Amino acid sequence: MVTYVYDAALPPPEDIPISIIHSIFVKGDMANFELEEDDLEASQLYPDYNYTSIDQLLDKFLVDPIPPAYGAFE
Repeated sequence: MVTYVYDAALPPPEDIPISIIHSIFVKGDMANFELEEDDLEASQLYPDYNYTSIDQLLDKFLVDPIPPAYGAFE
């Protein structure tokens, strides 16, 4: 087993961003979970809200894009 010793560890609070990045990208905490039958999604929590699907957004931005605004160049 290899152990690493770091002499230049960041003191708090400078170590917080590094720990968040490690949690998300190395450990995979944001994507490494399973949804079960009892879990709710946002559309079930707020049924009155009109949600936009990813397919609708892709159609809006890729298939039929909105013309760019030239107001800043006038």
